[in-house]
Amino acid sequence: MNKIKAAIIATTIAMGGLAAAAPAQAASTCQIMGAPYECDSIASVRLPNGSIQWFVVGTDHAVWTNWTQVEGGLHGWQSLGGIVQGPISIWGKSADGWSFFIGATGTDGKPWDRQRADDGTWTPWSPWSS
Repeated sequence: MNKIKAAIIATTIAMGGLAAAAPAQAASTCQIMGAPYECDSIASVRLPNGSIQWFVVGTDHAVWTNWTQVEGGLHGWQSLGGIVQGPISIWGKSADGWSFFIGATGTDGKPWDRQRADDGTWTPWSPWSS
C-alpha cells in the first residue's frame, strides 16, 4: 500500500499540482495532493478520458475527491459530504466507464453509497439496500 501511495504522490508532484482547498487538518494523517486524509481510506478510478479520480476520507470524516484534468493539473479537492469511516469502495463501473458507485461505512455502522452519473453529477448518499 505504501508503494501505491508513493506512486500516486510522485505522479502528483510530477504533474505540478497541489490543491488550494483541501479536507480539514488533523494531527496524525497521510497526505496526498496537499490534503490530509485518513491513511486507510484512499481509492481511485481511471475515467475513459485517461484522467484519474481519487477519493479519500478527510480528517473531518467527509468523503473528498480530486481528479486530473485532461489538459493537465488537478481539479482541486471537492467534498462529497457524508460522515463516514474509511475505507472507500468503488464498484459497478458502467460499460462506458463514466458511471460508478462509491461506498463507505457510515457512523451508524451500515454501508452507504453514492452513484456518479455519466455527466459527473452525484446522487445523494443513501443506505445500501440488500
